[in-house]
Order: sequence, then structure tokens, then C-alpha cells
Amino acid sequence: MMRAGMGRAAAAGRSACCRARSVLRLVGVAFAAAVLGACASSAPMRYYTLTQIAPEARVALPPETAPIQLNRVSVPGELDRTQLVRRIDATRLQIAELDRWAAPVDEMIRRVLAADLAARLPPNLVVDPNESLPGERQGLSVDILEFYADSGCAVMLRATWVLVAPQTQGAQKGARSPGSTRVSEETQVPGSACSGPGAVPEAMSRALAQLSDRVVAHIANSATARPP
Repeated sequence: MMRAGMGRAAAAGRSACCRARSVLRLVGVAFAAAVLGACASSAPMRYYTLTQIAPEARVALPPETAPIQLNRVSVPGELDRTQLVRRIDATRLQIAELDRWAAPVDEMIRRVLAADLAARLPPNLVVDPNESLPGERQGLSVDILEFYADSGCAVMLRATWVLVAPQTQGAQKGARSPGSTRVSEETQVPGSACSGPGAVPEAMSRALAQLSDRVVAHIANSATARPP
């Protein structure tokens, strides 16, 4: 009798263990399915870049105008990230986790500004700062202070740029520059057909083009006002 009872108890225990393992397997399968479903339904990352905006025409400058090299572009820390950033109000920003830049922001801005300037100035007047070429150059530096779109995709660009007067390439480091011009600019591009963060890069590209227009206008005015 005792042995029969112990046998029935052992059989019941094995049956309970089997049922528990089956339940655990079902839970595991359900969990895995849920994880895979979540992965499949996650929105994909979207990547963007800034682009050159072609001008209506090139400006005419005296042939003796010194070439220009874009030496440096700086951006504020809150903008220097892979995600697109939009301003909500004076103290709040919105970071779009799924909308990202394809390259570092400062590199893109420098590349596009250089391309915009080259398209607006006479051919070969914008030179690569890494090229070791003889002769004088004008050095341009740009500090981006604010560069955001709002919820309506309107873009505000505030920047300060410095153009250093022609200086011989290879001059002694730390030598005093013969003169420079410092200008603060504010550019606004109204939002149009705002369909979300994806509309922001084009508006930002247009703001950079407008900044290039103003830099070129200053260079042209200075060149024509310079005494012969």
C-alpha cells in the first residue's frame, strides 16, 4: 500500500513538472514572438544631409582678389549631435531620435558653405585650406550661434563670421593679421509644406545659402571699394 502510494505521488509529481515545463515553453515562445513583433514594427531610422543651393549668378570681382579659404566652422554643443534638433520654446528643444544626420553637423555645414561660396564667387576663388599653394589668402571663420527649426519647420540661423584680410600662405604662425572684418548675421527661412523633421534639412540648407549670399556681398563691396 505504502509503495503504491509513493508511486502515485511520484507519477503526479512528474506530471506536474511536465505541465510546468510546457507552460514555460509556451511563455518563452510568446515572449520571443512579442520581441520579434516589436522589432518588426519599430520605425526605421531616417538619415539626412545638408545640400548646396545654386545661386542665380556669380558675382564679378577684380582679378587681383585674393582667394578665400573657409578655415573653421563651430556649432553649439546642443546642436552637435547625430539627431535632428528642433526648438519648442525659449528653453526647450525636441530631439528627433529617428531622424538623424548622415555626418557630423559641423562638417556638413562647412562643406555646404564652401560649396555655396564657390558657386557664387568667380571660379577657383574658394580654395581648400589644406592645400599648400603660394600667394595670399583671405581666411574665413564662421561661428554658428543658433541654427534650429521650430514646430512649423521655420529656421532661424544666427552666426558670426570673421574674414581676415589677405595674408601670405606660410607666414609665421601667430603673426599679426593686417586686418579683419567681423559681422553678425541673422537669417530666417519661413516654414513651407512642413511634413515633419524631414522638411528641416532643406530649410536649413536655404538658410546657409542666404548666409553665403551675405558673405559674398560683403566681399564684393569691399573689393569694389578698395582703392586701385
